[in-house]
Amino acid sequence: MFEDEDDYFEHEAEMEKSFEKYEAMLKDNDSAYFDSEEFEYIIDHYTKNNQLKRSRQAVEMAMAQHPESNMLKIKYARQYLLENDAQRAFDIMQQVERVDDEDDPDYFLTLGSCLAVLGKSEEALENYFSALPYFDEDEKFELYNAIAYEYQHMQQYDLALEFYGKALALADDKDTIYHEIRCCYLSSGRKEEAIDYFQKLVDKDPYNSKAWTNIGDVYRMMGQYEESIDPYEYALSIDPEDLWTNMHLADIYYDLERYKEAIDTLEEALRNGVETSMIHTTIGDCYYRLNDLQTAEEHFTKALEINPMIGSGYAGLGYVFSDRGNSRKAIKYFEKALELEPWETDHLYSIATDYMKLKEYDKAMECLREIQKDTPNDADAYYYIADLYGQQDMIDEAINTIKFGLLQTDNNTSLLYLLAYAYFVKGSHNEGLEALDQALDADFEVWPDFLEYDKELLANDNDILELIEQHKNRQETNPTE
Repeated sequence: MFEDEDDYFEHEAEMEKSFEKYEAMLKDNDSAYFDSEEFEYIIDHYTKNNQLKRSRQAVEMAMAQHPESNMLKIKYARQYLLENDAQRAFDIMQQVERVDDEDDPDYFLTLGSCLAVLGKSEEALENYFSALPYFDEDEKFELYNAIAYEYQHMQQYDLALEFYGKALALADDKDTIYHEIRCCYLSSGRKEEAIDYFQKLVDKDPYNSKAWTNIGDVYRMMGQYEESIDPYEYALSIDPEDLWTNMHLADIYYDLERYKEAIDTLEEALRNGVETSMIHTTIGDCYYRLNDLQTAEEHFTKALEINPMIGSGYAGLGYVFSDRGNSRKAIKYFEKALELEPWETDHLYSIATDYMKLKEYDKAMECLREIQKDTPNDADAYYYIADLYGQQDMIDEAINTIKFGLLQTDNNTSLLYLLAYAYFVKGSHNEGLEALDQALDADFEVWPDFLEYDKELLANDNDILELIEQHKNRQETNPTE
């Protein structure tokens, strides 16, 4: 388009003057004429800076002055895409008459984007491939990425990996592409291949921290927590300010109940200048698990100083005060957490638990009934309601609750064991043995936990012990049952 560099800079200077003229027109609430090329520059300036209201105003003025311009129609369609109205964008693209080859790459890209958002992946790919020849190789990143995404959406993972590989070679920020590559391998059940892929990257470049992080992520997703530790630590030795790798490694230590190592990992992040409310809530949670309530409180408080809207910070303080025996204060913190995270039923359970400590059973029941209403198939709700009745010596009500819960949860095993216990507490020995027989059939391995409900009542009952022994012998004879 431009014969030399001077022509390009001269053109850019002219376009900048047109933009300044346009801005002055808006400021003076005036009107003026701009040719279609000037409008293209003005619209692009606003969209690149995410000023969608300004770009909307400019594109509407452009269409009023140049209703037949194909390029401006394409810009108009792009405006609707940016506003998440793909159908309207597609309708506008149907009005574009392709008569100028210079418009073709923009036409194919925009139409492909419309079709992709509308879920028409095959047609989107046709347009993306039609656009490819118009770009030099070093300009094809967005196209390769878009093509890969559509193949991934179609579950054609090998083709998706091929084009993500092409995009990766051109990417400035490789982390997002790594994430998609990992997803392709995992979605197709090829976890070992995912590890091999990223291992080859670190073999070529041992200082590729993002590749090390992805190796750790795959091991973590495979449940191989110990194996994920070294890759995460390698990544952090290269990039100690990587927040998410810090959090992932801390989560691994937390899941392994290695709370001191989780704390060390996150405190290292703090020393490297990475400080977030999430780091402090996690450290607080670790100290809580170590029964260091004072230090836990300090970190939960610090988290709320950084972000007063983080529910886990208030919940953490709730647990601290609950353990200290200050249930009134704990409830206030749990209620604030619930206000911020109304979907989190754990907060309601915590409120109910502290009301039980205060022997305010009606308020505790109100919380548990709310959970039951919102999650009618959740066995925990029935378990805790039955337990609440049990604390009030209302055994028949507890038994009825458990029976109803069993209907709603397809005979949940924990409820079967609880039903057996409730019958034994009531003195209904035969019904208790019958329920225990069902529970042992459903999950024999957890019978030691059942005896822990009440060792004096259960562990000294010969009929119970004999029934457990019968099931044990049956398991040894038929281990696949």
